Order: sequence, then structure tokens, then C-alpha cells
Amino acid sequence: MKVQVVKTINGIIKPAYDSDFECFKKMPANEVFEIEYKKQRNVKFHRKFFALLKLAYENQSDYRLMEDLRRDLLITSGNYEEVVNRITGEVYKIAKSISFSSMDEIQFNEVYESVKNIIIKWLGITNENINEEIEQYY
Repeated sequence: MKVQVVKTINGIIKPAYDSDFECFKKMPANEVFEIEYKKQRNVKFHRKFFALLKLAYENQSDYRLMEDLRRDLLITSGNYEEVVNRITGEVYKIAKSISFSSMDEIQFNEVYESVKNIIIKWLGITNENINEEIEQYY
């Protein structure tokens, strides 16, 4: 059972939403439970990442498809897995997923910053300029 919780200022953990409260009620009192801390992803930050990609895509001429640009940026940022073609023995890279289930907010922030830095160098723009431009898309 997964329950989203909030830690109050007093250090008490309580259900985050009404739907979580129903699950929380089923947990027996005075029992020990193991909780794994994972900060949920912010959907607005996810959209900001795609605004960053759109900005890069619209300011370049090397890529015809945004998906190809996304893949190459993720691989260049180090967010990839190496896969071996068992027939040829060739090793190639596959971009890892950035889905909500595959990484938490902290990991996603690292990917975002790394991709942003690659775009800054690639397009020859400043961090301030890219932040201003992203705000227009986002």
C-alpha cells in the first residue's frame, strides 16, 4: 500500500490527501511501519523541462525531430544506459526515461540542470538568457 504523507511542523506524519487518509486509517495503531522517503515530482517542473527542450529545438537547425534532440541531450548529460547488441556485439547508448516513476525530484533536477548546461554551451547563450526565455515558454 502506498500512502502520500506530509510531515507537520510538530514532526507528526499525516495523510497528504483525502484518498490517502482512507489507506492511512487501515494501518493498525501501535505497529511499526517502514517508510521510504521520496519527494514527489512537480508537474510544473516537468513542463519546464519540455519548455527548455522546445527552446533548444526552435533555436537550432541540426535536428528535424524534437524527440531526437531530447534523446541526444539526455545521453550527452549522462542519463543513459549502455546496451549490447547480442548479435553484433556493438555497444550503444539508450536515453533513460525521465518519467515520474523512474526518478524523484532531486534526480530530475540534476538531469534538468545538466541538460540546460549542455544547451547553453551548444547554443552559445548565457544562463540568464536561457532562464528568461524558458519563462516565456513555460
